[in-house]
Amino acid sequence: MEPDEAVLDEILRALSDPTRRRIYSHLAERPGLSTSELVALVPRMTRWGVMKHLAVLRDAGLLQTLPQGRRRRHYRESGALRPLSEWLSSQS
Repeated sequence: MEPDEAVLDEILRALSDPTRRRIYSHLAERPGLSTSELVALVPRMTRWGVMKHLAVLRDAGLLQTLPQGRRRRHYRESGALRPLSEWLSSQS
C-alpha cells in the first residue's frame, strides 16, 4: 500500500531543513527536552526560531509537545517516519 502523498510531503518538507533535522536528532538522543534546552543546543538560533521549527515538525506529525508546569517538553512521535520508510522501500 502506498503511503498518503500529503503525509509524505509534510514529512519530507519538515525534514528538508538542516536545523529541523538537528532538533529531531537531539530529541532522539534526549527525549523530553524543553524549548529552552533545545535553544541552547542549536547555535545561532533564537527561541522564536526554534519554536517555529518545532511547529513545523509538530504539524508534520513528527513530534508532540506536552506541557509540564511552565515548560513545554518535546518528544518524537512513535512511528511517525513509517510512511517515509515504506515509500523508500517501494522505490528500490
